[in-house]
Amino acid sequence: MTTNRLDIQDFLDTRTFAGFQWKILLLCLTILVMDGFDVVAMGFIAPALIADWNMSREALGPVLGMGLFGLAIGALAGGPLADRFGRRKVIIASVFFFGLMSLVSAWSTGVAMLSALRFLTGLGLGASQPNAATLASEYAPKKYRALMVTVVYCGFTLGAAGGGFLASWLVTSHGWQSILVVGGVVPIALAVVLIAVLPESAKFLAVKRGGREALQRIVNAIAPNTVNASTEYVTSEAVAAGKGTKNAIRLIVSRPHTVVTAALWVGLFMNLLTVYFLNSWLPIMVKDDGFTLADAALVGAMMQVGGTFGNIFIGWEMDRWNPNKVMIGTLLGAAVFTICLGNLSPGVYGLMGLCFMLGFCINASNTGWTAMAAAYYPTAMRATGTSWMTGIGRFGAIFGASIGAVLLSFKWEFGQLFLALTLPIGIAVFAAWIKGRHAGGTGHSGLPAAASPSTRVAPARTASAG
Repeated sequence: MTTNRLDIQDFLDTRTFAGFQWKILLLCLTILVMDGFDVVAMGFIAPALIADWNMSREALGPVLGMGLFGLAIGALAGGPLADRFGRRKVIIASVFFFGLMSLVSAWSTGVAMLSALRFLTGLGLGASQPNAATLASEYAPKKYRALMVTVVYCGFTLGAAGGGFLASWLVTSHGWQSILVVGGVVPIALAVVLIAVLPESAKFLAVKRGGREALQRIVNAIAPNTVNASTEYVTSEAVAAGKGTKNAIRLIVSRPHTVVTAALWVGLFMNLLTVYFLNSWLPIMVKDDGFTLADAALVGAMMQVGGTFGNIFIGWEMDRWNPNKVMIGTLLGAAVFTICLGNLSPGVYGLMGLCFMLGFCINASNTGWTAMAAAYYPTAMRATGTSWMTGIGRFGAIFGASIGAVLLSFKWEFGQLFLALTLPIGIAVFAAWIKGRHAGGTGHSGLPAAASPSTRVAPARTASAG
């Protein structure tokens, strides 16, 4: 029997977006829906919790802070684990873990216990998000890769928004514990489904040179009768990476990736600082500027709606034009709308429109960083590169949520607060420019473009089954 060779990288890049890719997209989207619901769960139950435990708003601060801190640590740990043990195992374990911790949180008896459990819940949430995006990117055909990643991240806003509608009924009917129960039971059930249907990354299996039977099933599920037991699976990334991929953390900060990694970290840090500043304080800023609570809620909602549309649009753009230029243009758009908000005094509808466009740009660029990282890093370090960027960025989220209280204590006016946001957005623009300048000579895999042709192996014809 003739031995055939199949380059997994080329095989996946040249596929059409068909049933198998839709399955991966829907599974990863569902994971992010559960993530979105659980991450914002405390915001849904905070008023009822304060009333039930008879405590001040400030006393709930540690619960919120520990959840964000857990997200950051989970992202930092989840990537290296996924690059060593596989995306599938880490995703399933993290989904089950954050579901279990959310479920246990429903029986919390005090702030200390709830804070500890929210930290543990955050660990699972932080590990699952970037790894789901990584898995989606590794199965996406090249021309749809950025779009697939950004659509997956739309699941987060869908989960957050859907959780708000569900919470309005559950908390009233069944108490604040019911939100945590739902946020625990559903992910645990999802983890069971993932065990049955979620495949391992084909690129990961090829790079690690293992799982031949699994690779055969995956390839034939995508394109029936393409490979058989005699097929040899290769990838140009495996040839280039060699055996030195065991310490992926060291690789992402080593040459030639050092500058690009730093730019991605700084860019997402500043992006999340801006997003979480707005998420945490925009309603209060709007109310303090003379609008009603209902107006403030509508303005905040419009920013999230704009972000959902922006997430899809930036992925579509990045698949068609230079991703770095798309990112710079999107961030500059965010700066323009921030300046408009800082200098104009529109009515509530004008404010809603400007915040819709600001959310469109700033939330889109937020997911755009993940799409760029997933496209840049080679398979052997992709999960680590994407997750560490996410983890570092999460510290920007913590800082953004905290710095808002400081700026508000200065009694700054509405316009001054928005103009202050042009600083982190400007730094993010500079980071995107640096990333584009230093990654301009690399392919989507992060490997030198000149090295790729010599290592590619064209897909071979399959030997007959007989």
